[in-house]
Amino acid sequence: MVSDSSTTSDARRVLAALANAQARRVFAEISVGGTPASSLSPAKLERALTLLHQAGLVEAVETEGSARYRIREHAFRDALASLSPAPSPSGVERFLTPDGRIDRYPAREADRLKVLAWVATRVLETSERVAERELNERLAGFTGDVPMLRRYLVDSGIVSRTPDGSAYWLVIKEDADGGP
Repeated sequence: MVSDSSTTSDARRVLAALANAQARRVFAEISVGGTPASSLSPAKLERALTLLHQAGLVEAVETEGSARYRIREHAFRDALASLSPAPSPSGVERFLTPDGRIDRYPAREADRLKVLAWVATRVLETSERVAERELNERLAGFTGDVPMLRRYLVDSGIVSRTPDGSAYWLVIKEDADGGP
């Protein structure tokens, strides 16, 4: 058996160890407090225990001259911690569901305007004028509350409309440099 030096669990080693049927069997027997795989040959048992130990799943405990094994208390927590975190969404994506619908409106006005501008540029072309019904159909792909989103777009000045609400269009704003 490998030395009893402390090993840390990493997800690849844990999965590799548990992919081995004999190691998985030995792990299960240790976890319920039984004697590990007495039906395995000594060489196979030794190999399974070595895999489990190297993965950081089990540790040897010396008791009256014989070795017992126990599951490392934080083996799975340590293995999960070794994984790289999923990249956090940035920009507008922070406020969208994975399928691109608005999850929530940002509290910060600057972020809210970015989300609204993002939606507007996806539903309206630069010189396009559309009827309210058409705009509503397009906005439905981004939210369940179409009237609220439409109102936010108009109130923010990103989308404009005729006084009677019969037509809507994208407003081109110029920045301080004179560009759109």
